[in-house]
Amino acid sequence: MSKRAILVLYFLFCSTLISFCQNKIDSLSALAKSDKDDSMKVKHLNSLCNAYEDQGAYEKAIEAGKACIELAKTISFGKSMRGEKLNANTLTNLGTCYMYQANYDMALEEYFSALKIYERIRNDKGRAACQLNIGTIYKNQGKLDKALEMDSSALKLFTDIGFKPGIAKAAGTMGTLYMRKGYYNKALESDFIALGIFKELKDKAGISITHNSIASVYHSQGNYGKALENYRNARVLFEELNDKNGVAASTANIGDILLKQNKIPEAKSQLLLSLQVAIEIGAKETAKSDYEALAFCDSISGDWKGAFHYHILFKQINDSIFNIESAKKTAEMTAKYESEKKESQIKLLEKDKEKQSAITLEEKKRQRLFLYSVILILLIVAVFAGFMYNRWKVTQKQKHLIEKQKHLVEEHQKEIIDSINYAERIQRSFIATTEILNENLHDYFVLFKPKDIVSGDFYWASKLNNGTFALATADSTGHGVPGAIMSLLNVTSLEKAIETDTNPSEILNTTRKIIIERLKKDGSLEGGKDGMDTSLTVYDFKTNKLTIAAANNPVWIIRGSETIEIKPDKMPVGKHDRQATSFTQQEIELKQGDVVYTLTDGFPDQFGGEKGKKFMSKNLRELLAANAHLPMQDQKELLEITFKEWVGDLEQIDDVTLIGVRV
Repeated sequence: MSKRAILVLYFLFCSTLISFCQNKIDSLSALAKSDKDDSMKVKHLNSLCNAYEDQGAYEKAIEAGKACIELAKTISFGKSMRGEKLNANTLTNLGTCYMYQANYDMALEEYFSALKIYERIRNDKGRAACQLNIGTIYKNQGKLDKALEMDSSALKLFTDIGFKPGIAKAAGTMGTLYMRKGYYNKALESDFIALGIFKELKDKAGISITHNSIASVYHSQGNYGKALENYRNARVLFEELNDKNGVAASTANIGDILLKQNKIPEAKSQLLLSLQVAIEIGAKETAKSDYEALAFCDSISGDWKGAFHYHILFKQINDSIFNIESAKKTAEMTAKYESEKKESQIKLLEKDKEKQSAITLEEKKRQRLFLYSVILILLIVAVFAGFMYNRWKVTQKQKHLIEKQKHLVEEHQKEIIDSINYAERIQRSFIATTEILNENLHDYFVLFKPKDIVSGDFYWASKLNNGTFALATADSTGHGVPGAIMSLLNVTSLEKAIETDTNPSEILNTTRKIIIERLKKDGSLEGGKDGMDTSLTVYDFKTNKLTIAAANNPVWIIRGSETIEIKPDKMPVGKHDRQATSFTQQEIELKQGDVVYTLTDGFPDQFGGEKGKKFMSKNLRELLAANAHLPMQDQKELLEITFKEWVGDLEQIDDVTLIGVRV
């Protein structure tokens, strides 16, 4: 599932959008200018801010909202209960405008200001809505647990007061977070709760947003048919509501699915439509994701110039959204809010206490003595500061030089990371696509977790000349950039070998010769000794036979309660003492329900657990055998959770690849 769908989806759930016609905006604008009653003018400005926000005119909404708040400060109405509620509503509208513009520090400032007012006037509905919006910001910064905490609190407040629209909205946002964390069943459960309430309320906006959320879960699970159906239903409703942000989001998601189905022209057409609307309304998050997907489209089509152009636009808008200063401001505002909240609680307690007694004469004397001492210390410090100033001037030049060098190093580091990220896209185009796997395998999962951005592990698949289907799970020498480069050499060598060979052992023999020949020119005295460990499985679904050749990597077949282990040859596909020895070929007659597992050594060799030891192949084999009866996607989710919990606070030491295929 792409980040685009998850990011935009969360925004949609946290802000209910209602479209107003232009006549209403013109009418409110005229009333705000002509009404002589300041309290009425405040209300008109608040309504005007809300109307502009619903149409996506965020700059005009911000202008009207600020004018409303400034006018409210000057009149007594602004200090009444009704005035405070209106002021909090306006601050919330401003926060939402900033959020859609991806100006998260300003959005948080407005949301926290509104939240304090709602708490002070005990308005639980407004308080819960603010918590949902703040949860949005936490989610966008990757703080999923804090976002869930905020959303759970909002759901409880809405439930306590029986406010059904709020319950539906909170359930929907929690569904999005569960999806982001990979808990798909929980996500669908929350989404269908939200959908049921929205249908009961006949809330078109809520229904459209929930369809979008359900589509995203199916999207993540690879069920593209149901995902497309729900995205298209959502887009129809967004168009009826004139919700441009929703139209841009759902159109982008449709383009993403078409891209995964390798329908490049159709995908690019949808992405360009989404980008046009996103630019029109200033939705930076959607535009950023569109640029990234368009760059990938052009790279697949071989249009490297176009891919580079869109990649540059993606980096520019990404840097404008997520910068270090913004993150710092977010943390500062969160801390400030918590601090002020505690101070407010302390002051409320102090009001119930008796007034403090007057300060005694002796206390005043001590205060004066303390003041004189401070003045004396300050004089001493001033003299010392003058002495130190000269020293500072000498070191300042040196500091400036160091900062300049540091800046250059950081720039080079950023360029390297950007290049590696782009290299990861290129490497991804060499591994087996979802389309070829779906076309040839009935039921399967792929667990692929590179240690770094690019990987030495890879999985490759191809139809062979005799009509059988080959699937390789491989671990190239090294990981990171060197491993990724080696993986490209290994893939191209496999593709060359299958031009003439169809038996797994012959394919590996030929591949080994090609790799050795190509690495003779690496500059070393004996020629390169790099290569790969791999298990090459060839499926003949007409005869239900599986033919295997394996280099250092085993193949496990779970058949009911029985585990069949296909042991590999103890040599790599590359230069070795036994390079003249042919790889062994083994044949297995498959039975319906068999699950075939191929893997690299990354999972079993990972350190972790309470004692920091390796996971071990035996434990992994037993884990697979105990859960082979589960649906393949549930197996994948279980393996991901197990691996994450095993690693804990340690770091991943190698690339991880594990593939399961049910016959």
